[in-house]
Amino acid sequence: MTINAALRLMAGLVVLASLALGTYVNPNWYYLTGFVGLNLFQSAFTGWCPAILIFQKMGLKAERCSSEGVTVNQAVHIIAGSVILLTVAAVLFLNLTPMFLIITAIIGVSLSQSAFTGWCPAMMIATMLGCKKTEGV
Repeated sequence: MTINAALRLMAGLVVLASLALGTYVNPNWYYLTGFVGLNLFQSAFTGWCPAILIFQKMGLKAERCSSEGVTVNQAVHIIAGSVILLTVAAVLFLNLTPMFLIITAIIGVSLSQSAFTGWCPAMMIATMLGCKKTEGV
């Protein structure tokens, strides 16, 4: 498993867990969901998030892109992070129904399964937009 795959898996699982906790325990858990979205979004531009350090110490390898430009993984982080941030903000700050977070749950499931299958809808969108594929090291 690569660092990006592990990052998607962890992000997806934390999104799903925080949505469940926000629904059944306390809505303040939705802030954790938003934090995950923010970290996904910023990691697309900076190439860093706290989990990456842990994954590197575990011996997971990074992927490389042989050309300039936005990679598919960066685009997935931008797409997923943006959708998560927008849906959580709409529920927390615009008082939309929490049912709106079903979209966020779908993103969480998609991120989690993509760690194993290597595919999610955001990857297809990124490829169609011309983002560069990465190669395992």
